[in-house]
Amino acid sequence: MANRNYYDILGVSKDATPDQIKQAYRRLAMKHHPDKGGGNEAEAKFKEINEAYQVLSDPKKKSMFDQFGNADGPQFGGGTQTGGFSDFGFGNFDFSSGFGFGGGLGDIFEGLFGQTMAQLQVQIEISIPQAVLGDTIRFNIDGKQIELNIPSGTQDGQQFQLRGKGRAFKGGVGDLIVSVHVKMPRHLTHEQRELYEKLKRMN
Repeated sequence: MANRNYYDILGVSKDATPDQIKQAYRRLAMKHHPDKGGGNEAEAKFKEINEAYQVLSDPKKKSMFDQFGNADGPQFGGGTQTGGFSDFGFGNFDFSSGFGFGGGLGDIFEGLFGQTMAQLQVQIEISIPQAVLGDTIRFNIDGKQIELNIPSGTQDGQQFQLRGKGRAFKGGVGDLIVSVHVKMPRHLTHEQRELYEKLKRMN
């Protein structure tokens, strides 16, 4: 699905939260499910919706799509396709031997994109009191314990960038992007309801 906008397919904005993306997917998947009829057109639409959700629901794929317009990362041509480096006058150049100063094409690409590939994205859930009052959250990523200070007044979908907490690459260590989801309670105790009612009256 080259050159297609997954956000348009699901009808969400680029800054949509994971829950908004999931809700949009469920609504469209139910609407366009092949079992409801519609033939080949409905089946194609259903596959398109599923592909969009598979990308936008995966933090790493979503990051790739946001940066390069492709869930697989940057595309440089090659094979039997037209384009690639021949368009820039390098068709007969032997990249495997480097550029005359050591290293080679792999080193250059690693320097350009290594930091992007080393970036990690995760989502954590916090309660309403934690969002309102602030808290310190600890969790594990790739065997490393991460400590995140949640400031008071944190909003649902807010992101925090932790430098040097991502994956290691040749130039150092990437960053960790933490997206915060404020979990809404499905059921309230009598005491909790009274507390929220009191806060409502105060506002």
